[in-house]
This record gives sequence, C-alpha cells and structure tokens, in this order.
Amino acid sequence: MTDWTSIDLAQIRQHSTATYRKAHGSRPDVLLINIDGDEAVLKDYTHSDTWFRRLIAPLLVIREVRSLKKLDGVTGVPRLYHVYNRLCFLVESVNGIAASQMQKDTLDNDFFERMNKVLDDVHEKGVTHCDLRSAGNTLITEDHQPWLVDFVASIHQSSRWNIIGRWVFDQFVEADYGAVLKLKNRLAPEHLTKDELDQILHPHSIVERMGRKMGRSVRFITRNLFPSKHK
Repeated sequence: MTDWTSIDLAQIRQHSTATYRKAHGSRPDVLLINIDGDEAVLKDYTHSDTWFRRLIAPLLVIREVRSLKKLDGVTGVPRLYHVYNRLCFLVESVNGIAASQMQKDTLDNDFFERMNKVLDDVHEKGVTHCDLRSAGNTLITEDHQPWLVDFVASIHQSSRWNIIGRWVFDQFVEADYGAVLKLKNRLAPEHLTKDELDQILHPHSIVERMGRKMGRSVRFITRNLFPSKHK
C-alpha cells in the first residue's frame, strides 16, 4: 500500500492518469492519481480563479477536510489520505459511476436502503452532506454500493445548547434524505411508496423547499464573480 504522506505534491501530480475535472473559475482540479496500481483522487484549487483561490478556496478545503476527518471509517465515504496545503488534499479513489450517468430502472430498492444507511452513519457523526441534489455527488459501484463524495457544502451539528444551530442541522438532515427520494424518483420510480411520493411533492424540510432557489442564486453569483475561462 502506497504511503501517500511520504510523496510531495509535485510528484503526486506527475502520477496523474486521468482528469475528472479541470480547474477553472471556482472549480478545482480533480485528478486520478495512480502509483504502482494504488489509486487516489487529488482535489486541488491551485489553478482556480485567483481571487477565489485566495479568499474562498481555503475555507472550502477546511470545511471538507474537517468533514472527512469526522467521517473516517464510515462505509460509503472516501477516506482522507493527506492534506498537502490550504488548497489541496488527497482522498480515496472509488471505482464507480456517478448516479447522474445511471440509466433508469437499473437500481432496486435495496440500493436506496443502503444509501439511507450511509446517511444514517454520516448524520450520527454530526455531519450533513447538503449537496446530494447533485446526482454527480453519489457514486455507485458495480455491486450497487453508494459512495458519497464532495463534502464541500457539508455542515456540522452544533452543541446541545445551540438550539437554533441544531434545528438548522435537522433541516439539512431531512434535505439529505429528501435528495435520496428525488434520486429514487428519477432512477427507480416504480419502487416509490405512496408516502415517499407525497414527501417528494410536499417536502417537510424548509431547507429542501428553499434549496432549488438558493442553489440557483449561489451558482449565479459564483459564475459571475469567478467566471470560467473555458467554454
């Protein structure tokens, strides 16, 4: 097994074998790294927009790294291997297909039960994902095991005395489960129960009801402040 902590960033980048995402605007480089058959994924904001890189990217790295550390050992969440600097870290590689690329009627109800189990474990650790509405953040392996990736939007549970913070956390918990139902409605609608369909049509979480409008606003602001240099 490769000791990822013993290899510096320059060497790591030399072992890139695939580019999942090329840095531009507010987006980081996401690279597949292969050393002697061992694979990992490098997430690196070094080549993102200058002002985004200086002002915002370090905060996103702190947030995501903190979540991955809290979730270490949770099946269905990639392990954090190494943090190189305030802009760059390395995580476990998952050999799977993004849910956004899955064909309809290829998943059964057991998959969604497993996905809810992963979320149970994530929430028990005091973390919510907050961006599962994007189907690209769920990877599916050949044996239909769900893996949750990209915890950049995650939030953490507040102390027991912070009533408002804990209420907000609970709203995001419901939104996470609501995202599973939306994915189920997209890929396996025949497995939806009447109660699940009602929950999709009438979500309980305030966060979930506002999520679409908030998401559009964030994307609009980000794209205009930190525009992509690529078409």
